[in-house]
Amino acid sequence: MPDKTLVKRYILNFHERDFSGIVPRELKVKTLPGRATIIVGPRRAGKTYYLFSLIDKNTPERYLYVDFEHPVFHPMTPGDFIDVLDAYRELYPEIKRPVVMLDEVQAVPDWERIVRYLLDEGYTVYVTGSSSKLLSREVATHLRGRSLTYTLFPLSFREFLRFKGVEYGGREFYRNLTRINRLLEEYLRFGAYPEVALPPEEIKELILRDYLDVLIKKDVLERHRVKNVHLLNELLYFSLRAYSKYVSFDSLYRLFKGRLRVTKRTIANYFAYLEEAFALFLVRRFGRSPKGRIVAPRKLYLIDTGLALFGEKDLARDAENAVFLELMKRYSLKPSVEITYWKDEAGREVDFVISENGKAKELIQVSLRLDDEKTRKREFLALLHASKRLDCKSLKVITLEEEGVEDVSLYGMNGRVELIPLAKWLLEGERLISNEGEV
Repeated sequence: MPDKTLVKRYILNFHERDFSGIVPRELKVKTLPGRATIIVGPRRAGKTYYLFSLIDKNTPERYLYVDFEHPVFHPMTPGDFIDVLDAYRELYPEIKRPVVMLDEVQAVPDWERIVRYLLDEGYTVYVTGSSSKLLSREVATHLRGRSLTYTLFPLSFREFLRFKGVEYGGREFYRNLTRINRLLEEYLRFGAYPEVALPPEEIKELILRDYLDVLIKKDVLERHRVKNVHLLNELLYFSLRAYSKYVSFDSLYRLFKGRLRVTKRTIANYFAYLEEAFALFLVRRFGRSPKGRIVAPRKLYLIDTGLALFGEKDLARDAENAVFLELMKRYSLKPSVEITYWKDEAGREVDFVISENGKAKELIQVSLRLDDEKTRKREFLALLHASKRLDCKSLKVITLEEEGVEDVSLYGMNGRVELIPLAKWLLEGERLISNEGEV
């Protein structure tokens, strides 16, 4: 049971904090009566500071923020939380129901009992926690339909520039273009974790190494009690070198079976653990056949391009990975939208198919340089074939610098292709994301 005097000191100290310097994030969350708002996402993406950004700076006393990893609240049971509420009411008797923010909630056994009690009493509740203990599917199980779950990713390029104090809207984009392009190089090299954005370069890599070590140890090894640690390390080694490329469980099984005790099921399970921990994503191929989608190789993307520092960095693959992450942010609140890749029997491929309810709406290639005529023809031809097969007219190539619209005619196929520089495409997402957080 927490000491009520210490709890009151904690609450007052929190309300005296300066919240003015917190940079707002783009994620827009809603609250509904009777439902908790849950924020999940990778470690160190900024979930705690996201909660702080929701606090009204003029009336912080209206918020009860509880960090369950703070010593004041350890150990705690769900029943002990009544004492925390009582401590708050004694400090602020005029406020009947504060907005309750529960951070690192996984530190309390049976934490869902606290949330359900607060919801039954009519409180507005926000919840965040470690990704190793607060997976979306587990939240749904524990709260039985009484939650809205949102994912907070590392910084978008727009947020990254705001962290750096760089204006990019309207004419400012062209005034600051040289610096924006320079920061884009940094963004692709070191990634987008908030704590990595500001330190000097010699510190960034140390921070990222620590993030990766903790992610694997806490969110994969300990959570799932992985027995074949060597295999997991081999799969991680592979992933950090094969990002933005295809991965096949069958081919990995053939690769490892002569050296390790391994099954295809174990490989699939370990990749599922890495996905659960937000270490990486495996993207399916677009297709009408469910069987074909299941057996086709997946494309592998990392949660952050900075992690590729511990593999094989490649600018073109960094750019494709960054485009994927931006698409995830734009469409994370639209369950009907799916991000896939397209590849036909002749090996022609399109990096991203954006589909809604199974209908292709946009085709995107990422090709930084189209100076070589052979490369240009290959990228355009794949788009035209996919456009014809999928009946989709919105065609786009994201480049490093080239910009414009080109009418393309190849082998009797025609299409209009938009060329857009990567920096400009990443920044235009702000226009596409509405006030409700939807595209």
